[in-house]
Amino acid sequence: MASTPSPAPRRSEDSIFQDTRFLNLLVQAAVVALVVTAIVFFARNVVTNLSDSNIPLGWNFLSQSAGFRIAEGPPFDPQESYGRAFVIGIINTLRVVVAGIVLATLLGLVVGIARLSTNWLLRSLAGVYINVIRNTPLLVQLFFWYTAVILQLPDISAHMGLGDAVILSNRGMVMGWFYVSATGSALTWWLIGAAIAGYAGHKLRRRQLEQQGRFESGWLIGGLVFAAVFALGYLITDRTANLPANVTYEINRGDRGTLFVDANSDGNFDANLGDLPLRYVPVTLFSADGVALGEELTENDGGFRYYDLPTEGASLTWENPAPLVYSAPEFQGFNVRGGRTFSPEFTALLLGLVLYTGAFIAEIVRAGINAVPKGQWEASKAVGLSSGDTLRLIVLPQALRVIIPPLTSQYLNLTKNSSLAIAIAYPDLFNVSLTIMNQSGATVQMFLLIMVTYLSFSLFTSLLMNLYNKRMALVER
Repeated sequence: MASTPSPAPRRSEDSIFQDTRFLNLLVQAAVVALVVTAIVFFARNVVTNLSDSNIPLGWNFLSQSAGFRIAEGPPFDPQESYGRAFVIGIINTLRVVVAGIVLATLLGLVVGIARLSTNWLLRSLAGVYINVIRNTPLLVQLFFWYTAVILQLPDISAHMGLGDAVILSNRGMVMGWFYVSATGSALTWWLIGAAIAGYAGHKLRRRQLEQQGRFESGWLIGGLVFAAVFALGYLITDRTANLPANVTYEINRGDRGTLFVDANSDGNFDANLGDLPLRYVPVTLFSADGVALGEELTENDGGFRYYDLPTEGASLTWENPAPLVYSAPEFQGFNVRGGRTFSPEFTALLLGLVLYTGAFIAEIVRAGINAVPKGQWEASKAVGLSSGDTLRLIVLPQALRVIIPPLTSQYLNLTKNSSLAIAIAYPDLFNVSLTIMNQSGATVQMFLLIMVTYLSFSLFTSLLMNLYNKRMALVER
């Protein structure tokens, strides 16, 4: 029987530098050290140059008074700080990004499916839209929608629209809108509870259908559960919520006033002393002899205005509002009050981002559907499924595994492309930050904040999409 040969003795000339794994680690360590050295070098240069130029590198400027106005977003007073202005810029960016992602996804899904339609006209129109929009720079499109379309609409006196629901003019778009009133704060918790109950109902119904061998969605039951819980919460809130007892009002400048909770009972509205404005409350103005002159709805800041009505000696009464109230736009002189106003800048930016990103998403959807084997279509027809059910239950769930990764990139592109808002003067994160730089001189700090903010947006979007992608991935045994 042959004996097992012993391993060859290690030669003295062998060394760790001939080990491939060690060499790979050495190269990686050298690259990391080089990058860290470069960052330290440039950081020291920046600090030295700023010190030589007597430019502070601290962050105290964020607490200084901004001294400029921001036309969009939450109310902002010029006396507020740069930090508050930066937050307003973030909120304005998120408004466009979130709405843009939702609308671009819906548009891309519809156009992508239309691109595969057997109808020649529908397929051709979808193809023309995709090719024209994708091959035109986004900045050019933004200028087109802003200057050639929206600003060319008629002025407010000769506006276009759909009755009292939508008003279109060169000042933007005003739509009738539902708002949560001063008595509807508890409705938010009911909405969260309804969403949780609806999701639970969907999961239970889905599990029941799977046990029965039925390939159907449980979203119908989930939607009904959501609607039932929310309706119950609305009724309970409407019956139980009331305005506080110490409600009063003040009328300023002849025809304008504020309805508020008077915390210190001095009859004057002062938010710094704890007075709380009452939003979206019906108020009626009465003359001195008790004749009703007009009825209005207070705005988000508790303000109201009776245009061209005498307020001398008049009195005001108010009603307990419903948790949700509908605010319709109405003309008062040369302005429109009520409803929800979308400025020309916001409208042009959102329209441009949605159309541009939607064209790319449409091609992603088309490619994802084409990646599903044709045998899946044939098998679904063999078992009697309609084309709609086949697309919804068989094809799209499989196509999502191909669609989600490039779709994530388009969401990230939309977020970064929103910084082009500066071209049409929309006060987004980047635009507001440039104003802060020009006034405070804190260029380095602001660019760091901008980079960190956009990086946070990207990482959070990628996290959500990766979690969804992991859920949709095939589970292999």
